[in-house]
Amino acid sequence: MKRTLSLVIVLVAVVGLIAIGMNGPASAQTKGKAPAKGKAGAGKGVDAAALYKQQCAKCHAADGKGIESLEPPDMTAAEWHAKNTDQQIETAIKEGKGIMPGFSDSLSAAQITALVKFVRTLKKAE
Repeated sequence: MKRTLSLVIVLVAVVGLIAIGMNGPASAQTKGKAPAKGKAGAGKGVDAAALYKQQCAKCHAADGKGIESLEPPDMTAAEWHAKNTDQQIETAIKEGKGIMPGFSDSLSAAQITALVKFVRTLKKAE
């Protein structure tokens, strides 16, 4: 009985490891792909508005104007959009800027790209 139970446990562990191994390469292949256009310019499978709300709004506010006491940029201002390229915004998200931490370890490339595109939607109409 002990031997049968041990065999079952080993088989379950092997199946689990195989399943993890099969999911790993697929994730690595899709991680670096460019996002497709979608809601608010979000990446494929990325809800940029929800991601912004979860990761950014606590400091940058839901509307992008920012919490004054933290002194973030007003991402609704046309001047700010004119001064900052997509690459500069992406770098700030990845590496951080001022008191803002970097998110390169916690967000995928597709999520960061989606956030850049979403930030561009915060600009006030001229």
